[in-house]
Amino acid sequence: MEERGWGWTPTEIRQAQFIEWLVPQSSSAAYVSVKPFYDAQPGQEALTAAVVHDELWELDQRSLIDFVPGLGGIEHYDALATAQGRRLAEELQSRRADKRQRKAACRDAMVDCLYARDATSPLTQPARDQMLDDPRWGTWLAEPFSADDLDAAAAWLHRHGLVGGMTVEECEGPVRLYLTDAGVACAEEFGSDTTRYVTARRPAAGPAGSNTVTIHGPASGVIVGSHGITQHAGDAVQSAGVDVAALARFAETVAQALPVLALAPGDQQAAQTLTGQIIRAASEPEPHHPRLRALGRSLRAILEGAAGNALAAGLLGLWHP
Repeated sequence: MEERGWGWTPTEIRQAQFIEWLVPQSSSAAYVSVKPFYDAQPGQEALTAAVVHDELWELDQRSLIDFVPGLGGIEHYDALATAQGRRLAEELQSRRADKRQRKAACRDAMVDCLYARDATSPLTQPARDQMLDDPRWGTWLAEPFSADDLDAAAAWLHRHGLVGGMTVEECEGPVRLYLTDAGVACAEEFGSDTTRYVTARRPAAGPAGSNTVTIHGPASGVIVGSHGITQHAGDAVQSAGVDVAALARFAETVAQALPVLALAPGDQQAAQTLTGQIIRAASEPEPHHPRLRALGRSLRAILEGAAGNALAAGLLGLWHP
């Protein structure tokens, strides 16, 4: 079973659930019929005697249960949980109670699910809750994620720039979403480990106990309580730079989506003009950041005016001024 707790096959999920079902019934040395458990499982037509036998035999070989396959089919299959099986059940329950692990697992599974479905642009935005339909991503430690788990995960990923998508007032995170370039990098380079990705992208801290304060413009005197603080005086206030590559991708994606955005004719023409200007300005050897920011804001304003347009809402997540 995958250590992360998600990405398990239906068989692995069912085996874990079986052990948790069996443990409380194995308080005595009496063997327990497995039929009630398998009668309650979905997909009965696939759970033949041979399939059930192989599942339980594998658990027996891993010393998690003691399996007694009687003659005559599932009705005569009995099992008893071992000490190792009890430990596994306790471990599953303990890990599920860890909210930190659960939240991280849901975020990771959501990134992996979107990547597997090629939801890597605003043109493909699957419904968030569809993740629950596939046990590989919708189940953690053999227990389904909740709708609240998904909403919290989508909101966290959106705040950290890993996904974009359509939001509604009732939910904290996007209800339709796709991976941004950062989300794709997380999936491809970090195996969908969102915590490791965000940590790796975090700026390195300076020396312990030291702080740097930069003051632009004339400066005199010292900072009160300045122990461990280095003060630098500059000559002019510098405006924050623009992520030129991200803005260019935003403009290119909007240009590709214009035929299906269904904007008003005037907005359609203005958006077409702006995307061309942004792409050309971004390709200059030394892009003019203030002009690019102004163009980008104008393009965003057009998309923001397209109320109720899910595609426009998704495109807005590609670049923020």
